[in-house]
Amino acid sequence: MSVQWLRLERDFLLVQGVDAEKYLHSQLSQSIQGMPVGSAQHSLLLQPTGKLDAVVRITRLEDTIFVLDMEPGTAESALLRLKKFMIRVQATIEVVQWQCIALRGEGAAEVAKSLGRIPSEGAVVPAWWPTSHAVDLVGPAVADIPTDVASAMSESSFHALRVQAGWPVLGIDIEPGCVPGESGLLGVAVSFTKGCYPGQELVERMDSRAAVSPHVLRRVEVAAGVQVGDRIVVDGADSGVVTSAAGAVAIARMSRNASEYGEALQPA
Repeated sequence: MSVQWLRLERDFLLVQGVDAEKYLHSQLSQSIQGMPVGSAQHSLLLQPTGKLDAVVRITRLEDTIFVLDMEPGTAESALLRLKKFMIRVQATIEVVQWQCIALRGEGAAEVAKSLGRIPSEGAVVPAWWPTSHAVDLVGPAVADIPTDVASAMSESSFHALRVQAGWPVLGIDIEPGCVPGESGLLGVAVSFTKGCYPGQELVERMDSRAAVSPHVLRRVEVAAGVQVGDRIVVDGADSGVVTSAAGAVAIARMSRNASEYGEALQPA
């Protein structure tokens, strides 16, 4: 069986109201105006200085209802940040206890479609790089996946797939408070054509000047047995550190002078 599943811990914020779309569009790095109901995309939540607060996935459940999910332990700070500029906004934001199940493997998207109303009142959303091999089921309640549809996956196997795909995680590969260019997610989480949002100035300035961030996440080949925290040496110089490792592949935070070493984090 090629498709596997794992129940994930995620934090969720529910945003609803007639101004929900307008307000979120004004606060997130991604353009969400006109998102179809049931669609989802990734975005960065930044401080006005441009420093990274959270990496979120935003799903449109209805015309005036959105759900944002993110790494566990980050919802409360994201909630405070989003409420900071809510002045005369007809929308509410609250932490909700939703569930998430990851489906990974060739045909994962098709398997998700076959599940019908699992998750109940939720959605099937893309995960990692946009591919049919990685989707998540999110909702107020998500039932376990039947054994004849997909097999259970261990956390270590899930971690290995994530590293092989080159998908970075905040708090593991991405340092909280870093500049957006260090996230490795500009290609899927930032719109360079939308209107203003907090932190846009730094993003646009670095992009217009083709500036390289102090550190850049890269997918690199490593020797067997490499561990998180091991240094990456390029041409005899200490040039980076391993942030996630799985066999012969790792995600590494490389210094500016080795920003081309390995492969960029992007869809395969």
